[in-house]
Amino acid sequence: MDLKPGTLRHLQEYIHEQSIKRGFADETAEEQLIILVEEIGEIAKAYRKNTGMYVSSSDQGKDNEDIGQEVADVINMLFAFATSMGIDIERSFLEKEVKNTQRTYERAENKG
Repeated sequence: MDLKPGTLRHLQEYIHEQSIKRGFADETAEEQLIILVEEIGEIAKAYRKNTGMYVSSSDQGKDNEDIGQEVADVINMLFAFATSMGIDIERSFLEKEVKNTQRTYERAENKG
């Protein structure tokens, strides 16, 4: 399966336009990075709630839809941060994929 040219670029442009419409045009890259890290933490929290791992009974019952929405928040912030930094995500992704296809991967042995 190949990535259709313009797919990630289009998403990056869309997210940028929506950020402006929603009043976030003045966010700095530093602010976006901090929010991105917070959003990644929210994925972990939603996952914990979904699995019932060490949460109060009032926090249980989250489902994959909640996790999916947190993943969407991460994508939004990641793309906003990249835009602020002048990064073309599609170009960077494709360049990195070339490197990744030349690597070999092996699962490390469990030494525990």
